[in-house]
Amino acid sequence: MSVAKFKRRPSGLEYVDNAFVLQKDIMMLTSKLSAKWARIYSEPISKLACMQADLVNMANGIQPSSVEDFITRRWLLMMSRACLVALEKRVMDMVRILYMNPSKCFSRKNGKNYSRAEATIMLDRRLEELGVNYQRQYDLIKGRINA
Repeated sequence: MSVAKFKRRPSGLEYVDNAFVLQKDIMMLTSKLSAKWARIYSEPISKLACMQADLVNMANGIQPSSVEDFITRRWLLMMSRACLVALEKRVMDMVRILYMNPSKCFSRKNGKNYSRAEATIMLDRRLEELGVNYQRQYDLIKGRINA
């Protein structure tokens, strides 16, 4: 017998899995930048995304059996949340660049670009998924800190 979906609570590892999904989505989005803008935005964004995922993974590896372990785990989760906040600012700057010329972000299998309207719709869809994952990760980390 399964538990109803609205009664389920997030598992302890869900914030770790979501961190790596968020990292993958952000890396896929940064790959859509042109070479000129990729030099500016790709490295700092990927560093923050990787750091956030690594901090969550390190925090998950600590089993709080003593006060020091509890403080260390809480500190790592707070640093991860700080990385998320910084990452949001960087990604929003990158999104403004992507919206300047969305047709260059996506190309068909035959090498031709999508029209501006089609590319904007695709970009909106990707960013909506990214926003949902981001908010979910922020809520999961916030819940773990408060727990």
